[in-house]
Amino acid sequence: MRQLTIKREKSFVGCLMKMKVYVEDATAPELEINGVPCRKLGDIKNGEEKTFEIGNNAMKVFVIADKLSKGYCNEFVNIPEGEEDVSFSGRPRFNLLNGNAFRFDGVTDEEVLQNRKESAKKGAPIIIFSVIIGFIIGFALVALMQL
Repeated sequence: MRQLTIKREKSFVGCLMKMKVYVEDATAPELEINGVPCRKLGDIKNGEEKTFEIGNNAMKVFVIADKLSKGYCNEFVNIPEGEEDVSFSGRPRFNLLNGNAFRFDGVTDEEVLQNRKESAKKGAPIIIFSVIIGFIIGFALVALMQL
């Protein structure tokens, strides 16, 4: 077993929300994120650093905001096989298209960068739909108030 340390840098974006940390685990899955079976390690608050115990095998570690938005508001990092402890830092970044998702610092892995692009594409229709519904409700309320 080895230690995974994640430091969530203090940030105004998403400051009131706990982020959920999941690890790839096909033997005891609780949730599927991007088609990967995962189990929850814990929550991490704004400005907090937490250490979790993980296995020595290669795996993905996901950070999501909640189960409802896990399809477009997620970030992961690949951890190679080994016995060395691993440490990462990051923070939620302002981006309406992906729900201000958590982003690990210094990521250059092409798979992770591609996931970021796809997440924005998945979140865009949700934002557009929400804006349209908001306008419809607003216009309906104004129309009702004028009667």
